[in-house]
Amino acid sequence: MKKKISIFLILILCTVFIGILSGCSDNSIGTQPVQKEEAVKEVQKDEANKTSDKQDIEAKKEIIIDQNGREVILPEKIDNVVMTALPLPSIYALTGEAVDKIVGMHPGAKSAIENSIMGKMTPELVNKETGFIEGTDLNIEEVLKLKPDIAFYWGSYTNQQEQWEKAGIPAIAVKTQGGGDALETLSSWLKILGKVFNKESRVDEVIKYGEKTLADIQSKTDGIPVEEKAKALILFKHSESEIVVPGKGHYGQFWIEATGGYNVAREINVTANVNMEQVYKWNPQIIFISSFTETMPQDLYDNNIEGQDWSKVDAVKNKRVYKIPVGVYRWYPPSGDVPLMMKWMAKHQYPELFEELDMKEETKQYYKTFYNYELRDDDVEGILNPAKAAANGTGGLGKQ
Repeated sequence: MKKKISIFLILILCTVFIGILSGCSDNSIGTQPVQKEEAVKEVQKDEANKTSDKQDIEAKKEIIIDQNGREVILPEKIDNVVMTALPLPSIYALTGEAVDKIVGMHPGAKSAIENSIMGKMTPELVNKETGFIEGTDLNIEEVLKLKPDIAFYWGSYTNQQEQWEKAGIPAIAVKTQGGGDALETLSSWLKILGKVFNKESRVDEVIKYGEKTLADIQSKTDGIPVEEKAKALILFKHSESEIVVPGKGHYGQFWIEATGGYNVAREINVTANVNMEQVYKWNPQIIFISSFTETMPQDLYDNNIEGQDWSKVDAVKNKRVYKIPVGVYRWYPPSGDVPLMMKWMAKHQYPELFEELDMKEETKQYYKTFYNYELRDDDVEGILNPAKAAANGTGGLGKQ
C-alpha cells in the first residue's frame, strides 16, 4: 500500500514538473515578439531624439531677411564686423554695441569720420582698414584677412553680393526704403542692427523719437498752401562740370517736402545733371548743398564757379544757401542723426515758424541721450558747419 502511494506521489510530482517546464518554454516563446517590438521602439525613439536635436539646433540659428529679400543665417558669435555701406557705422553707434567690433569700412565712411565729431567720439574707428574696397569694387582676398563674422553692404551692388556668398561670409544687404524716405530707411536699418546685435529695445527708442519729431514738424507745416511753400533745391553733387540735383525717389525729395517745403526739382526721377538755364527756371528761394561735394555756400555767393552764374538765383541774392551738416555721418543720406536733420531742414525753410527751435541745444541733447556723449560748443559748431574735406572718398557712389 505504501509502495503504491509513493509511486502515485512520484507520478504527480513528475506531472507538475513537466507542466512547469512546459510553461517556462511557452513563456519564452511568447516574449520574443514583445522583445522585438520593444527593440524597434527603442530604435525609433533614438531616431526621433536625433531628429529633435537637429531641429533644436536649426531653431537656435537666428535668420534675418535682408533688404534684398535674402535669408541670412546669423553667426552665434559676432566679434568682427565689416561695413561697406557708408552710413552704417554711424547708425551702428546708436545700438550701443562696441565699436571695436568694426574691423573694416568704406574709405568714404572713414573720411566722414575723420572730418566729423564721430572721429572724436570714436577715435578707434579712424584707424580701421579701408584698403579692401574702392568705389563699389570689393577685393575679397583682402576682406578675408580681416576675418569678418558678418558684413553689411549696399544692396544695389550685386557684384559684392556674389563675392560675399562665394566667400561664405554672412552678408546683410541694406538699401534705401520708401522711395527715398530717410526716416523709414533709418528705422529699417536700426531694426536690422537691433536684431543682429540683440539691441532691439534700445534702437526702438530712436525710432519712436524720429517718428515723434516728424509728427511735430508736420503739425506746423501741413496747413501751408502749395503756393506759399518754401521753394528749395538741393545740390547733391556739384562742380564746374556738373550740377546734380535730386528729385522723386531720392533723399532730397523727402528732406524738403516732409519738412514742409516744395522741391523745385521734384519732376526729376531720382537724380539728374542739369544746366544753369534749368536752375534759372526753377529759381529756388533756398539752396542746400550736400557734403558729397566740396562746394560751399560762399562759392555761390562769390560766384567763382567757372561757367556758372549763380548771382541771378534768388537763394543766392538773399543769402539763403546752406551747407548740410555732418554729425556722426553726412546728414544728407540717412545717418544716426536723421531726427536732427529733419529739425534743421524745418528751421531753415521756415525760420519764423520754428523760431523757438535752437539747433545747438537740440544737437547737444540728442547726442547726450542717444550716443551718451557730451558735446562742447565747438563740437556743435563743427557739426553744423562742416568742412569741405567731408566730401573726400565719395566719388562714384549713389545714395550713400
